[in-house]
Amino acid sequence: MFLLKKANLKMVMKLKIETLWNQNLNQEEEKDSPIPKETDILIIGGGITGLTTAYFLMDQKKKITLIDQGKIGTGVTSKSTAKINFLQGISYQTIEKNFSRKTSQLYFKSQIEAINIIKNIVAKHQIDCNLEVVDAFIFTNDEKNIDKIKKEKDLLSSWDIKCKEVQHLPFPIPMIYGIGVSNTYVFQPVEYIHALRKVIEKGVQIKENCTATEITGSGPFYVQTTKQTIQANTVVIACHYPFFLKPALIPIKSYIKREYVNAAKWEGCPSNFTAINIDQDLQSVRFYHQYVIYGSNQHRSTNQIAFRENYEKSQKDFKQLWGKDPEYTWVNQDVITNDGLPFIGEAKPGIFIATGYQAWGMTNGTIAGKIISDLILKKENPYTQLFNPKRFATVGIKESLVTGFHYLKAYWQTKVLASPYFYPGNVYIVPVKGKKYGVYVDEKGVKHIVDIVCPHMKCNLAFNKAEKTWDCPCHGSRFDIDGHLIEGPSKVNVSIRKNRD
Repeated sequence: MFLLKKANLKMVMKLKIETLWNQNLNQEEEKDSPIPKETDILIIGGGITGLTTAYFLMDQKKKITLIDQGKIGTGVTSKSTAKINFLQGISYQTIEKNFSRKTSQLYFKSQIEAINIIKNIVAKHQIDCNLEVVDAFIFTNDEKNIDKIKKEKDLLSSWDIKCKEVQHLPFPIPMIYGIGVSNTYVFQPVEYIHALRKVIEKGVQIKENCTATEITGSGPFYVQTTKQTIQANTVVIACHYPFFLKPALIPIKSYIKREYVNAAKWEGCPSNFTAINIDQDLQSVRFYHQYVIYGSNQHRSTNQIAFRENYEKSQKDFKQLWGKDPEYTWVNQDVITNDGLPFIGEAKPGIFIATGYQAWGMTNGTIAGKIISDLILKKENPYTQLFNPKRFATVGIKESLVTGFHYLKAYWQTKVLASPYFYPGNVYIVPVKGKKYGVYVDEKGVKHIVDIVCPHMKCNLAFNKAEKTWDCPCHGSRFDIDGHLIEGPSKVNVSIRKNRD
């Protein structure tokens, strides 16, 4: 028994709860420069969307400022599996069903253009980010899903994309049918982000560790940040999830999906393909040098709130498939729209948003940068109406009701039940004068106290014991053990007092 416990401890110590992409990456110290009080264009968010937008605007003789709540390259983009892919599950038939064949084909064209944009930027600026061309596959191990894959094949074939049928792939995941395409890509996303930053920083002022908290005015806009107020004629919200309800009503028209990603060195890693299934239990595979990267256990954030169990299941599945324990593990949160298309464009005059990438952030984040920059510069763009954030499709209304039910379910589970199932072990919910607080007691007996209500839309937070964070199951906001904001849409902390005895 002692040896078993010791072996388990060794495994836990070896496992890094962080993204693979930030390993051995040198973070440059930010230059100590003042934040401008006025700017022509303010971009909020320094991931692939914000930087790509800045890239297409930087030569327009406009004063551009980009802010990020943390370090550039450590946000949502760094948690991606970084597939640059136009074969996206069964998205094309879904869009055709919800809209039309023409709409589906237009979305396909947007993804091809995004791939070409990334290729051109890498070539033009000689960016070393391990950009590689690979084959991409979708597959199933469920006979009921074979026809869906064949339908996707027919759609792609009608757009002159050659698809090959397969019954097996060189990895240990069971499958009975799949299709593959050529000319898709993978890269190292954080290296790409850092290189893109260097390209634009001569013409764009970048400020890290600066969180936008409020936008007032109607042009010019006054953006309150944790540093100071910035006046801007145009504002781009490129921070994964808009931090306001109006306009566009994004919380009503979308929901959050969590995917657990594990990575480890694996003997004989092939590097020339990626694969993802279309079955209910997600299995996503890509390779990076000697590492296999495996995404699994995907679910609505509102459906499975016992976060530690989800982590443990994903790690157990990884070991069962690949024959070894993961070395890296992290969670990725995706904004999924109710009608199958991202929201990209002008939410109201002078304010632009980009969100709802359907788990395909590398291509949709890139095309978002091109669309928004074109709109700001008054240029025509063929995808403006396709991604219009003001739309409310009929199918979206039905799905919005389903999403609302899930929000109420999570709200009831965490707020009314406040079950030990969601607050296990050394985590307690303490009522004080009619208000509830979350208390985490660390290994040294120090109490870390937070306001357990998420500031975004008042859902109760659940404790994620695997990462020692407080997470909102409704809209994905995340906070550290002392209540400091890690990821929005919340724009403020839930901290009370730090390190209370």
